[in-house]
Amino acid sequence: MRAKDRTGLVGEERAAEFLSGRGHSVLARRWRSRTGELDLVTRDGDALVAVEVKTRRGTGYGHPFEAVTAQKLRRLHKLLAEFASGQTHWPTKRRVDVVSVLILRQPGTGPQAFIEHLKDV
Repeated sequence: MRAKDRTGLVGEERAAEFLSGRGHSVLARRWRSRTGELDLVTRDGDALVAVEVKTRRGTGYGHPFEAVTAQKLRRLHKLLAEFASGQTHWPTKRRVDVVSVLILRQPGTGPQAFIEHLKDV
């Protein structure tokens, strides 16, 4: 597995733990269809949430949130609608959240994950 892929998996795991600790129920991880993939699908209260996780090991390529374009958001909304259409009894409220996981090496402590969460982007 490529280092980039391992970093992404670590970020998704950290994001799932972070969201679970804030009341989300994780329903699916890396849900795929022919048209794309959702990193996480959660339920937050009465909302079904598609969560895009962006993980970086530094800011040399910009902040992780900068990688989420308007085109990407449109695709995530369509994928969430596709996920919901294949299910029964899901909440009618749907939203897309983005979680940034920035993994930085800290002197004396090793790598630390700094997590930020944007709701309803």
